[in-house]
Amino acid sequence: MKRIINTLKNLKILTFTSILLISINANGQQKIIDSLKLVVKEAFTKSNPDKSDIKAAIILSDHFSKVSLDTAKFYGFAAYDLSKIVGNDTGVAVSLNSIGMMYQICGYFDSAFPYLDSARAMFVTMGDSTGLVFVRNNLAVAMMRRGNYAEALRYYQENLIIAKNRNELENMILSYNNMGITYYDWKKYEQALENYHLALDVLKEMGEEERTGPVYNNIGEAYFDMGEHDTALYHFKEALKVNQKYGKNRSILISMTNIGNIQLSNQNYDNALDVYKEALAISKSIPDNVHTAIINIKLGDAYNAMGQYATAKNHLMVGLNMSLENELINSVLEAYKGLSVNARGLNNAKDVYDYGNLYINLKDSLFNLTSLNKISELETKYKTVEKEKEIVVLKSEQQVKDLEIQLQKNLKYTLVIILLVLIFAAVLLFNRYKLKKEKEKSEIEKARIRIEQKLLHSQMNPHFIFNSLNSINSFIGENNTTEAQVYLTKFARLMRLILENSRKVTVALIDEIQALKLNLELEQLRFDDRFEFKIDVDPGIDPEDIYIPPMLIQPFIENAIKHGIKGREDKGLITLTIIAKDELLICTVEDNGVGREITMKDKKDLEAHTSLGTQVTMERLEIIRQEKTNRAGVVITDLKDEKDIGIGTKVVLTIPYEQD
Repeated sequence: MKRIINTLKNLKILTFTSILLISINANGQQKIIDSLKLVVKEAFTKSNPDKSDIKAAIILSDHFSKVSLDTAKFYGFAAYDLSKIVGNDTGVAVSLNSIGMMYQICGYFDSAFPYLDSARAMFVTMGDSTGLVFVRNNLAVAMMRRGNYAEALRYYQENLIIAKNRNELENMILSYNNMGITYYDWKKYEQALENYHLALDVLKEMGEEERTGPVYNNIGEAYFDMGEHDTALYHFKEALKVNQKYGKNRSILISMTNIGNIQLSNQNYDNALDVYKEALAISKSIPDNVHTAIINIKLGDAYNAMGQYATAKNHLMVGLNMSLENELINSVLEAYKGLSVNARGLNNAKDVYDYGNLYINLKDSLFNLTSLNKISELETKYKTVEKEKEIVVLKSEQQVKDLEIQLQKNLKYTLVIILLVLIFAAVLLFNRYKLKKEKEKSEIEKARIRIEQKLLHSQMNPHFIFNSLNSINSFIGENNTTEAQVYLTKFARLMRLILENSRKVTVALIDEIQALKLNLELEQLRFDDRFEFKIDVDPGIDPEDIYIPPMLIQPFIENAIKHGIKGREDKGLITLTIIAKDELLICTVEDNGVGREITMKDKKDLEAHTSLGTQVTMERLEIIRQEKTNRAGVVITDLKDEKDIGIGTKVVLTIPYEQD
């Protein structure tokens, strides 16, 4: 809840439209929005749009930020385009800030930062400290959501200093509260409480009792997470008193739900039920379908804990149906969990199985959604390239203006000084020209190597996916439904890893090992457990801190199965050993298969055969040798017994690594 409050506060960036924003929240809201849409539409047909058209677009962007982010971005870009036509620098800066905020709310931080940074640069140039405060707030929120808490706090502290110097109590409250939220997310509860209390003190100094409710609620959440339930309960009750006094029904719901949660956690089931029921009555009277669904699920959890399973099921089903209607995914997840517990209490094995599966599948789909969001972020970045180019042009125009001012000042100096400066500049430019050419040549070579490596990496993923799909097809062709389902489950987990790592030049060693393990488990299923495998990592290595290029080891594991283990009559063994030496990872893949020679028709075939995976890996290693170290490489040894009969293959792969 406090993140929602924080986001809404950060939407107060449009200082010159505050009066109109108030009117939008009044009666006749839809009529005003429709009229503003018409203003913006007609503005693009005018030969000379004005500032009022820009204001209309910015107001609409602010309004739709709480309704539809795509629509909000549309009007943000409209405000930017109109500001460029009018030549209004303030409008350009505010619209850039608004667009950046929209991307930040969507979670597309890489797309948000160019807009926010450009807005900040313009506010600095114009000397607009008020605009600078708001854009710093947005940058801080983005930093916090990326986990960069120290940088977020730096922005909030800069705003706090300005607020104190100007004695701006409103901005002091905002800064203290946001710093508290940042510390809370950072799990630094003492510092969070300190800042919440400072915000509370300023509100009391202003006599703003009505606005203390959310702050009391924030304090209660911090104490709850610290395990101090009695203190948390006291602050939730204080929040409730304030909210009841000023008739803030939705805030009352939040306070009462928090109180009910504490009672439930303390196993005070009767008290929890009383609070939840009172909150439910308020929620229905508003009406507020979201909170009605949540509170019904909480009631179901309480009745489950009391063993009153029939009553619990009624509330859980109401909560589930409302959550599905309102697309409340997290609430649907909680309802499935509660219904699974309820079915266990009613000894209904079928429902235990059904609701348990629904819970697991939905939870797993949320992880998949995260991967899809990353893909969506890539598409968004592509679509915004043109707008980002305009920002670069904007900066260049500002630099040209600065240069013209400097040239006017230089005209005041004597001809002799100008001549000396020109001579000095000519020498300097000549030297820089030589350095620039050398640097450009070096950068072009590095770019070529990076592009080649990305192209080779992009070939590996389709090749690997194709092999896995062939394995699934073989199970289905054999009508082996059970094995196919197991295989598909493991394959889905493996695909999730590939989606997450598809954009990365390097991945953590622990993620690479996990992918290899999944691959080996899939192949075990495919070949009916005809081989075992073992992965040994040097204890002196921390796999979470070591980063290597992805998919380098996998082709050699694939060859060990295909050209070695597959030909054995009894069980085979594949071992992967990883050690670190002289800033290199030594990865040894060894199998006790029949050897490569047996799997080929003759020596000529052995020399001629090179799989796609191995070929791409060799090319990638060649690029790594060019870019980083010539010590990277691979050595393949055919293992033989005393009678010169193949008893396996040993591959030693040398990979440079990066350390976090």
